[in-house]
Amino acid sequence: MHIDIWSDVACPWCYLGVRHVRQALREFPLRDEVTVRIHAYFLNPELSTTVDQSEAEFLSERKGMAIADVQHALDSLSDLGRAEGIAFSWDEVVVAPTTNAHKLICLAREIDVEQDTTHGPDTLEMRVHEGLQRARFEMGMDVSHPESLIALGQDFDIPGQRVLTALESQEYGSEIFSDFQIGVQIGVNAVPVFVFDNALQMAGAQPTVAFDNALVTAWNHSHPSQPIPTSEGQQQ
Repeated sequence: MHIDIWSDVACPWCYLGVRHVRQALREFPLRDEVTVRIHAYFLNPELSTTVDQSEAEFLSERKGMAIADVQHALDSLSDLGRAEGIAFSWDEVVVAPTTNAHKLICLAREIDVEQDTTHGPDTLEMRVHEGLQRARFEMGMDVSHPESLIALGQDFDIPGQRVLTALESQEYGSEIFSDFQIGVQIGVNAVPVFVFDNALQMAGAQPTVAFDNALVTAWNHSHPSQPIPTSEGQQQ
């Protein structure tokens, strides 16, 4: 089974949602037969340089909302994150373009192919995606800056030279732009969006149990001769 995820590193809901789908995958009995592909999406495609504004100020200006209303929404996200062990540090967030971060995810996916680690919830691609969001939302790192990405890559044993090469890659640049365009074409206008085997689509940071059910439903749809029992009185 295959899962496509449209996500932006700048999206806190993606931080929560992708974590939830990973948690669901860890409990899925056939997790080693599931591949996941993270597709780049840009919430702020016009952003080309780091902005000297707080996350709340940037969102207030972009969305035309009062600062107090934005801060209330961020506080609610903080509560949700705290329940997941995520400590959002909104005052430390660096508002920056995410193109380079998406290129690092492309590199992680390439390394997964090299190392035959393309299945399950703990691929390098998935771990780097979460590491980038942790860096942005909890550690106040500029995820557009090469030095930040080299440092993050070291946490995953990715050589610095490979990171630099990835950031300069026109192929990766074309790949992430194509991902974004495909997302727009299929109607993605907010992230995260999850597509299971091109058949079942879910949007938003759904709870883990919703992904538990989606995995079983999608698997049974694609593998009618090898169904997984539902949770109604049966063991999954």
